[in-house]
Amino acid sequence: METIKSFLNKINSDTTVDSPEPEFDLQKSITKELNSQEVYNKLLSAKQEKIKVKEVILESEIDFITSAKKLKNVFDNQLYEAIEKVTDIFNRELLNLQSYYRKKLAGEGLMELIKALNENEYSIVMMNSRIYAYKYYDPFHEVKEGTFQSGVTFVYDEPVCLLKGVYLNLLHPKIINGSILISTDSRHPNANASGLTEVCVGNLEDRKIPLENTEALIELLNNICTTYEAMHLDSSYFMPEQNYSTKQGVLKWTA
Repeated sequence: METIKSFLNKINSDTTVDSPEPEFDLQKSITKELNSQEVYNKLLSAKQEKIKVKEVILESEIDFITSAKKLKNVFDNQLYEAIEKVTDIFNRELLNLQSYYRKKLAGEGLMELIKALNENEYSIVMMNSRIYAYKYYDPFHEVKEGTFQSGVTFVYDEPVCLLKGVYLNLLHPKIINGSILISTDSRHPNANASGLTEVCVGNLEDRKIPLENTEALIELLNNICTTYEAMHLDSSYFMPEQNYSTKQGVLKWTA
């Protein structure tokens, strides 16, 4: 520090610039005043107020958290599978019980009828407080042929309508007007309107609907469907206006 004071005094002295002065090196003076060794010694002797030491020791290579998660996943999967299995058994037993109850409630005859209809591509439909035997066409049936009692058949170039379904009311003991419905996109010549509508039953009228004989009932349903897959032009509400060709044949079915 004495050297620094001497340097400052020299700067503040009245000595002129031209006066010769001995060469002075500030960097060397400072270095000499406090060298690196002295700095190091002072740092070693300095007081350390706060020292924190953290040490992490790995006792084992087993990751308990990951292992616990894996064990939980295994348990959850096994529990889920057990619940699914019990639920499936319960649902099957419940279905058997419900089926038995419905069989006793509805009667063996109805169950046999449903089975017979299903085996012949018919279904049971409940609609407007009525029970219908129903056939659904997939794809829809193109109604292109119109027949006359004489045996002459008109074959139209384009379908007059598409037949989507045929219904027979099973609550009627015999066929009367209103017993048969059909579903079409456009109006069938033997139907009251397009869509779901009644049809003229023609020579099907008064035919018995034999619920007690499933074979006879299936035969009747097949005949009804065949009837409305064509057009009966002798008793039609209108004559189609499409172009057609003519052929001679016999009716597919008559009463």
